[in-house]
Amino acid sequence: MTALGKSRKDAKELSTYLPLPPTRSKEFWTRWKISHIRKLAVSGHETTEPLIPESERSTRVLDRLYLKLQDHPKTSEFAISSSLSSVSTALRLCRDSDLELSAPLYLGDMSFGALSGVPNIAIARAADATGILAGTGEGGLLEEIAECKRITVQWASARFGVDINTLSKGHAVVIKIGQGAKPGIGGHLPGVKVTRPIAETRRIPQGKDAISPAPHHDIYSIEDLGQRILALKEATKKPVFVKVGATNYIPYVASGIARMGASGIIIDGAGAGTGAAPSVVKNNVGIPIELAVSSVDSILRKEGLREGFTVVAAGKVSCPEDAIKLIALGADITSLGTSALLALGCLMVHKCHLGYCPAILTNKITENQAKILSLEQSVTWLTNLVHGWTEEMKLLLRLMGLSDIRQVVGRRDLLIHGGNLNEETKEILGLAGSLGSASEGTTLSSRYSSSPHRTEGGTLWTQARINMLREMAGTIGKSPAEAEISSMGSTSVPFVEPPIRLSDWLVTDGAQVTRPSIDPYREEIEIFVHVPNSKLRLSAPFFFTHLPDSIPAKAKKIFARSAVAMGLILDCCGSDIAGFQQYSERLILDYRDADIKSFLHPDKSVVGAEETKKGNVILPNGVGVARIPGDGRNHNESLFLRVPSSLTALEWIETSFAGLRKDLSGIIVDEDSGDGTQLEVSISRLDNFLKSKKVRSEVALLAESNNLRGADDIFKLLALGADLVGIGRAALIAIGFEEGDKEIIFDSAKSTEHLENFIIALEKEIKLLAGAAGLSSVSSSLVGNTELLRSIDLDPETRKQIGVKPAGGA
Repeated sequence: MTALGKSRKDAKELSTYLPLPPTRSKEFWTRWKISHIRKLAVSGHETTEPLIPESERSTRVLDRLYLKLQDHPKTSEFAISSSLSSVSTALRLCRDSDLELSAPLYLGDMSFGALSGVPNIAIARAADATGILAGTGEGGLLEEIAECKRITVQWASARFGVDINTLSKGHAVVIKIGQGAKPGIGGHLPGVKVTRPIAETRRIPQGKDAISPAPHHDIYSIEDLGQRILALKEATKKPVFVKVGATNYIPYVASGIARMGASGIIIDGAGAGTGAAPSVVKNNVGIPIELAVSSVDSILRKEGLREGFTVVAAGKVSCPEDAIKLIALGADITSLGTSALLALGCLMVHKCHLGYCPAILTNKITENQAKILSLEQSVTWLTNLVHGWTEEMKLLLRLMGLSDIRQVVGRRDLLIHGGNLNEETKEILGLAGSLGSASEGTTLSSRYSSSPHRTEGGTLWTQARINMLREMAGTIGKSPAEAEISSMGSTSVPFVEPPIRLSDWLVTDGAQVTRPSIDPYREEIEIFVHVPNSKLRLSAPFFFTHLPDSIPAKAKKIFARSAVAMGLILDCCGSDIAGFQQYSERLILDYRDADIKSFLHPDKSVVGAEETKKGNVILPNGVGVARIPGDGRNHNESLFLRVPSSLTALEWIETSFAGLRKDLSGIIVDEDSGDGTQLEVSISRLDNFLKSKKVRSEVALLAESNNLRGADDIFKLLALGADLVGIGRAALIAIGFEEGDKEIIFDSAKSTEHLENFIIALEKEIKLLAGAAGLSSVSSSLVGNTELLRSIDLDPETRKQIGVKPAGGA
C-alpha cells in the first residue's frame, strides 16, 4: 500500500479484539457502550438491548431525553429483524446531490496521521460497501482511499496535502473551520507521529509538530466563507459542506453557512473525539451537540433555510438511540467517529497522540511495522457496525410506530424527558410545555427515572485532574511547562463527572466565522495585569492564595520566591513570614495595625449582620485590610480591602462603598472564609456593582480560593469579572503534595522547578483558551466579558445572577 510503509514479513496481524483493560477512572465510553458497539460490529445485526440502561446515562442533556415508544416489549422480543424490512432509513445526501444514503450515517473525519492508515482505508471502503458516506479528515489522501467513491475531502486551514486533484476525488468537499474537541484552535499532530509516510502525504517536515493555523487566513467573515464555498463548488462541481465546532454563536454561523450556498453543515459537539488536543480546551470550550443541533434547526426553520440543507450532528454519538434523538432534535445525519474506532478495537486508553496504540489504530507509521491491523477484518467490522447500527435504528423506529427515518427529523414530539431539565433547557430543545409525562401513550413510566442528574459523590480533585496538574509541573510525565495534551473525547462534566463548582456548568467560546480566532502557537497573546493605584504589574492574571497552615514555612518560602521570580504575588493572609521578608514586595500582608477609620467613614455599617467592632467601625466577620508593601517606599504600597465570599460582605460593600478610600488598589474576595457563596456569584455581583458606580477600572477584583483547580476555573472567573484569580491547593498538588500527608517533605530545588513549570503551563493554557475565543489581550478583552461564557442547563435564577446566557439560546 503506497505511503503506508512496508510491513515486515513476520509482522503480526491483529484481527481479533483485545480484552478491555480495567478502567482506572470514570469514562463516558463505558464497558457497556464499548461492548454494545462490538456486538454490532461482530454480528452486523441489532442487539437485544437497543435502549441505553439507566445506569449508563450521564449528566449530559441528551442522556436525560428518551424516545417515546408505543410499546415496551420484553428484552427477548427485541430480536425481530424479519419485521424490519418495511422500515426505511434511506435519504438523499443534500439538495446539491442525487446520492442516496442507505442510512443517516457519516463515518467521521479522521486524518491519515491521526490514524495509522489501515483504519483510514477501512472507513472509506466500509462506506462504499454499505452505501453511506465517510470523511477523510485533514492530511491528504492515500491512493487506496482516493479510489473510493463515497468519501468527502477536507479543505482545512493548513491545506496539508490538498490540491485540485485531491479535491476532485470522492463525492463532496468539506471546509473544516473547527472541530468539537478544539474549536478555535487548529489541528495538532505531534512530531513523534510525523514519520516519513505522513510527511510525504502532508508535504511537511518529518519529525516536526504539524499544527494547523487556528483560523483560515483567508476566512475572517461569513462573506469570506461564502467566497470559498463558491470557489470550491466551481472548481470541483461537487457539494460543499462546512464543518464547525458547536460554540456560542452556532445558530448564526449555521444561518450564514446556509445563506452562503453550502450544501450542509457538520456540527461537531463539545467533548468529541480527537487524536490530540490540549485538555483544557477539549474539556471547556464549546457546547454539547444536542443543544447546538436543536438551536440550529430552529433558526434555519425560522429563516426559511432548512429545506434541502443538510445538518450532520457529531460528537459522542454512542449508540443508535443517541442518533435518533439527535435526528428528532433537528439533524438529518449523525456522525460516527469514536464509535467507528471502538468497532475497530479501540481500548479507550487515551494515548493516541503518543503513537503507541495497543489496537494498532493510532500508532505511528514506521518503515517496518512489527504489528499491523488486518485491513480485511477492519472493513468487515465497520461494515457490520453500519448494518447492525442501521437495523437497531429500524427497530427503534418500529417501536416508536414509525416506518421512515425522514419522519423523525425535527420531531421533538417524539421525545420525552424525565422532568429533570429546567424550563430554559426544555425551551431551547423545543420540548417546553407538552412533554415530560411518562404516562403519555403506552410508554412505561419505569423507563423515566426521576433524575440521573445528581452531584452526590462528585469530587473537585479527580485523578484525571491531579494527573493533569502534575504533568504540567513535570512531577510526572515528559512534557513539563506545557499544557497537557490528551486524546479521544472529554472525560469531564457533563459527560462523565457531575458538576461541583458553578464554573462546571459554564463553557467558554471558540471563535469561528463570526470573528477570527487568535493562534496561540504563532501569535502573541497578552496576559499581564496592571493593578490600579499602584506600580504593580503581574506577568499573568493569577496569583498564589494563602496556603494551609499545615504547610511548613520553607514550602511557603518556595512559593514566595517563585512569585517574585515569575512576576506573581502570594497572599500570606495571617501567615508568619519570618524567613522570607526579603520577598515582601510580592506578598499580600494583613494590615493589622491600620486605623480602620483611615479606610472607611465610621458611620458605614451593616445592621443585623454578625458583626465585630473595630474602633468606631462595625464590620462583618472576615472583613479586613491588606497591603503589598512594594519596594519599601510608601508611595509604592498597594492597599486592598479583604472580604469573605458571602452575601453579608457583598451587601456591606454595596452599602459602604462611598466611604472607601480613593487610593484603594483592589478588593480581595476569599471563598475559603466565606459562607458558602461561590466566587462566581460574588465576583459577578461586585463587577457589576463597580461598573454601576463607574469606577471599575480603578479597583481591581481579586478572587481567591483553594478550591480553584486550574486554568479553566481562572479563565471563567476572569470572564465573570475578576482581574486576578488566586489558587493554592492546585499548585500544591501539582508539585507533589498529597492530601493527608502527615509529614510534608519539600525538596527546595525540585519543588521550585516544578512550581515554575506549573506557572508557565498555566500561562500557556490561559493563552490557549483566550486564543480559541479570539482574544489577543486578557485584561482588555476577557475581564467581565460574560458573552464568552454559556451555561449548560444551569438553574435559570443562578444563571441570571451571574449574567451568563444559556447554551443554544439567543
